[in-house]
Amino acid sequence: MQNEIDILKTLLPEKVIDSAYKDMLSSPAKEVGKLATDIVKTARLFLAPFQLAAAFQDRFEHMMERISKRVSEDRRISPPAEISGPALEQMRYLDEDNPLWQMFEELLYQSVDETGIGKVHPSFSYIISQLSRDEAIIIYRLKESSFEVVDVMDLNEQENRFENRKIEQSNLPMVDLYLPDKIDLYYSHLESLNLVLWLVDKQDPINDDAGKQLGIRRWSTMHLTEFGRLFADICIPEHGFMKLSAGGRS
Repeated sequence: MQNEIDILKTLLPEKVIDSAYKDMLSSPAKEVGKLATDIVKTARLFLAPFQLAAAFQDRFEHMMERISKRVSEDRRISPPAEISGPALEQMRYLDEDNPLWQMFEELLYQSVDETGIGKVHPSFSYIISQLSRDEAIIIYRLKESSFEVVDVMDLNEQENRFENRKIEQSNLPMVDLYLPDKIDLYYSHLESLNLVLWLVDKQDPINDDAGKQLGIRRWSTMHLTEFGRLFADICIPEHGFMKLSAGGRS
């Protein structure tokens, strides 16, 4: 055990190792010591290729405790470097309560569990790093159900095109978004990542009393692609985004 502690001193902050070691030697704290040992063992799987910056150390320790509680030791494997490396690098710049942190943590949890790694695509770390907070929320809501939208547009006869789009009815999660007016931009980006499609299911002309077309009304559905569904299943926490504590979700 002492040899493991010596090795980990090159990977984890010394205060973390000392604290864990003291816990393990304390007879009234056998359960705490077992947990500390668990955290250290889990941390070794992730940290072998990395040297962590001081600002990241506490957040990483909290995450290791949560993952250690979720994945029993007999199921833990060493995560592929192409997944854990980019994820840990991006997480250095995120707070624990940021939805993107929680997506990265969920990805790392799946990648260290032998029962989950088979569904993890190597591109998932990259995709999360490309998302905004609002786009993460959209994917989370789409995991629950598709968005149904009814909108209308005016016909510009001179230019032979439709314009001035107005949404009449929808279950788009506007109240959950920081910048709800950017929903079209978010969709365009999510579509480019092969995560989301927004297809028109039906459309009818809007005519005046004389039968002249003035515009169009459309019924459309935004939903996850097959790849997007896999991404959401692996990277979106089961209970959504919420405030995290060192011991779990609160």
